[in-house]
Amino acid sequence: MNRPDTSGAQTVDRAVAVLRLLASAGESGLRLIDLQHASGLSKPTVHRLLTSLLQHGLVEQDEDTRRYRLGMEMAVLGWSVSSGRADLRQLCGPEMQALADETGDTAFLAVRSGYDTVCIERKMGPYPIKAFTVDVGTRRPLGVGAGGIIMIAALPEDEAELVFESIREPLRAYPNVSEPSLREAVSRARRDGYALSDGLVMTGVRGLAVLVSDARGAPTAALSLSAVQDRIRPERVPALVKALEERRKRIERSLAGPGRRLR
Repeated sequence: MNRPDTSGAQTVDRAVAVLRLLASAGESGLRLIDLQHASGLSKPTVHRLLTSLLQHGLVEQDEDTRRYRLGMEMAVLGWSVSSGRADLRQLCGPEMQALADETGDTAFLAVRSGYDTVCIERKMGPYPIKAFTVDVGTRRPLGVGAGGIIMIAALPEDEAELVFESIREPLRAYPNVSEPSLREAVSRARRDGYALSDGLVMTGVRGLAVLVSDARGAPTAALSLSAVQDRIRPERVPALVKALEERRKRIERSLAGPGRRLR
């Protein structure tokens, strides 16, 4: 009996892992040795993967620093997504701006990518002191921030445990987040139906998040508010959660439109 060849799938898995590491690094990119350490792969293996990704334009290398970053072909592939699919940012943008205007604070929209969250939209409210904890395009390990907490809370216990195991090493880069504090925040989010991040991203900053689901009830994104600590005091939390829930319901009604598919 012929055994299935898994080598090709393994190569794809490793290449995707490298691309996600580069996405997390942003414009600054990563050195070969950084990718080797972060991926746990051998230097020759990482080099072979990078050589292939370079040839396809999915990765590029800075001639001066020799650092690797995502290539333009990644953007081209994104632009090639079927225009028949609904753009999540466009659907959520007006409700996010209304939420920011109503509360005065900053609204964020994040989606899951593997064991990371990616901020895909941000809308600012009129309150003069902003809490810009992330920029659009920023990737962070699941659990760093209220959006990531609510995403973990929505998972079955076994999947959540796999997340905790997978992000244990990346969390070392975030001194305000410990596994016990994250587990406690996830437990509270399951109980309360919303997530609270109290200084887990940045000291003096709090965040609140609710989960946005599609028409099938599948988790799609996290809608959150972030502000300086004095803006999200315990007595104000119920009103902010109510505002988040109202906008979440509006977004979900839009997502449930006839024939709606997301991209």
